Amino acid sequence: MNDVASLAGVSRGSVSNYINGKKTKPNTQKKIAQAIAELNYVPNAMARSLKTSQSNFVVFIIPTVNSPFFSELSYYMQQELQKNGYKMILCNSNNRSEDEIEYIQMANTQKVAGLITMSYADAANLIETDIPLVSIEKKVSDQVPLVVSDNYSGGQLAGKTLVNSGAKRLLFISKAPVRNISAIREEGFFDYCREHNITVDRFVTRDIANFVDDFATFINENTINTTFNYDGIFSDSDEFASDFYFLLTQKGINVPKDVQIIGFDGARIYSRQQIFLSSIKQPTAGIAKSSVEKLLSQMNQKNTTASHNHVTLPVHFVKGMTTL
Repeated sequence: MNDVASLAGVSRGSVSNYINGKKTKPNTQKKIAQAIAELNYVPNAMARSLKTSQSNFVVFIIPTVNSPFFSELSYYMQQELQKNGYKMILCNSNNRSEDEIEYIQMANTQKVAGLITMSYADAANLIETDIPLVSIEKKVSDQVPLVVSDNYSGGQLAGKTLVNSGAKRLLFISKAPVRNISAIREEGFFDYCREHNITVDRFVTRDIANFVDDFATFINENTINTTFNYDGIFSDSDEFASDFYFLLTQKGINVPKDVQIIGFDGARIYSRQQIFLSSIKQPTAGIAKSSVEKLLSQMNQKNTTASHNHVTLPVHFVKGMTTL
């Protein structure tokens, strides 16, 4: 900072004000910007945080980055935070409570500006933190804002779409354990089928590494020649729906002519990707926007009631190549 001040011909205080976003004269700003560019000066973010007692880092915890949905959500979260002057620290918990606890402790130690967690573990209930916190999909407490997709309506929409496309024998598939949002999606699907007197069954694999083998066994047991016992499949995850699709085609079963399949998430690996799997699309951009808005509200110390802490965002159906 001394070097920047000397080269710009201004005081160190002016440089400090410029870096920290405080008001400075336009001519002074121009001189400081030129000096910073010439010296290739990079402000020490940690030192800035210690001095100003403010941080512009937000920790975002997700179960994994190895998924189109979480990858897409991470992208939109980073964009939304950047628009509001914050930088994102992405943490992959691998669905492990101990990893998430470590990340939350790190957030406490480094005094980050905020914390957004999309956790399927119970770690958020085990760690006390006074850092502004927003949860996605899983409720932490009445005091912590929660942002979710309308999972129940998504399950109902899947059932309705399959039935309207001509399916008559429906099946829900997943991997154990089916809980939290997955259970809500299943509930919506089954409720729709019961209300409309649609034949529906469920198959859930064991919670094992090679769980796809359970899908294969189920398909073999329910296939005669190339005729499968069900003509409409819904899964709480695009991942499982995709697994099931490839196993069906390996048995010579025509999708979507003989069996239609709908997953849940509807994320793309890249923006130009053609939609392959019909799915219930989660609003990833909306989830990111609502989460950041809730976080900023806490940072600005705006009072919010518990009823305003819960945000449910609408989902919609995206047609791919696995439904008629």
